[in-house]
Amino acid sequence: MNTLKGIVTDLRQRRLWPIALGLVVALVAVPVLLHKKASSTPVAQLPATGAPTSLSTGGPAVTVEATPNQTHLKGKGRDPFTPQHATAKPSTGSAPSTASTSSAGSTGSAGSAAGSALGGSTGSTGSTGSTGSTGTGGSAGGGGSTVTPLPPTTSPEPTPLPTGPSHPAPAGLQADETYRVTLAITNAKGGLNRIDPVERLAVLPSNSDPLLVELGVLKGGNRVLFAVQPGTVVHGPGKCTPGAIDCEVLSLGANQVESVSVQRPTGESPVVQFAVTAIGTDKHGSRAAADKARRQASDAGRRLLNKSTLKALSLFEYDPSIGAVLDLRNLTVGGN
Repeated sequence: MNTLKGIVTDLRQRRLWPIALGLVVALVAVPVLLHKKASSTPVAQLPATGAPTSLSTGGPAVTVEATPNQTHLKGKGRDPFTPQHATAKPSTGSAPSTASTSSAGSTGSAGSAAGSALGGSTGSTGSTGSTGSTGTGGSAGGGGSTVTPLPPTTSPEPTPLPTGPSHPAPAGLQADETYRVTLAITNAKGGLNRIDPVERLAVLPSNSDPLLVELGVLKGGNRVLFAVQPGTVVHGPGKCTPGAIDCEVLSLGANQVESVSVQRPTGESPVVQFAVTAIGTDKHGSRAAADKARRQASDAGRRLLNKSTLKALSLFEYDPSIGAVLDLRNLTVGGN
C-alpha cells in the first residue's frame, strides 16, 4: 500500500495523474468495445435446401450444363507431335567467323582516303593482298547493278547461298576488258537476290541501308574489296584491314560466305549474308569502250565515300588503267 500511495503522490506532484487515469480507462474500455462489436456482427445463414446459392454480381451469368456439348469435326485426325515438314537441308550459310567490328572511323586522313576511293574502289585483302576488281556491269556501256530475285526457300533453315564457278578469274585484263563481279545476297523475304553484274561502288544491301560499299576487284583477279561502314560488323572467312576487331576494308574471295550485322546498344543484330559467286570479265568492242566502263561507278557509293572517315581506304587505290584496285602496302619504291 505504501508503494501504491507513493506512486499516486508522485503522479500528483508531477501533474501526470490525468495521463495515468486515461491509460487505465483505455485498458478497461477497449476489450469491452471489441467484445460488443464481435457479438453484434450477424452470421450469414445458408439456406437449408441443397440447391446452389446464387451470388449476385455485376458480371454476366455463366450457366454450367451437366451434359457437355460435342462438336463433330470432319477430317482425318493427326498426331500433334508429328513433324509436318520434311527435314530441312543444312544451310551452307556462314563460314567460320572472324568477328570484325567496323570502326567509327577517325577524321584524320578522311580526305585522301575518300579521294582514292572515288577514283575507283579502294579495297583490302588482309595479308594476302592479291586480287582486284572493278566490277562494271554488262557490255560496253551499261551502268548500274542488275538484281534478280531468286525464289524463296520453304525450309525453316537459312537459305543456302549458291556458289559460283571454281575456275579462277584472269590475273590481268586485256585493253578491251573489264572485271565482272557477281553476288548472291539474302533478302527480307527469306530468299536470295542475285546481283549480276555488281556496279563498282555499289551500296549493299541497298542505298537505304548502307552497310558495305563494293570497291572493286583487287589486282590479281581473285578477291573483291568492300568498305565496311561504321556500325557494321562482319563475320566469316573474309580478311579485314586493319584487323578483325576494327574492320574497315573487307577482302572476300569467290564462294566465301560472309555474315553482316549491325552493332546496337543491346548487341549485334544480323541483317544479311552474302557471297561473291563469280569473278569474271566482260569484253568490250574497243579500248575506249572498256576505259569508259572501267571509270563508271555508283553515284550513291561515291557520295558515301566522299563523307567517309575510314583511314584504311587510303591504303587502296583504284587504277582505271588496269581496271583493278592496287594494294599500296605491297608496292615498293620505284616498283609497279
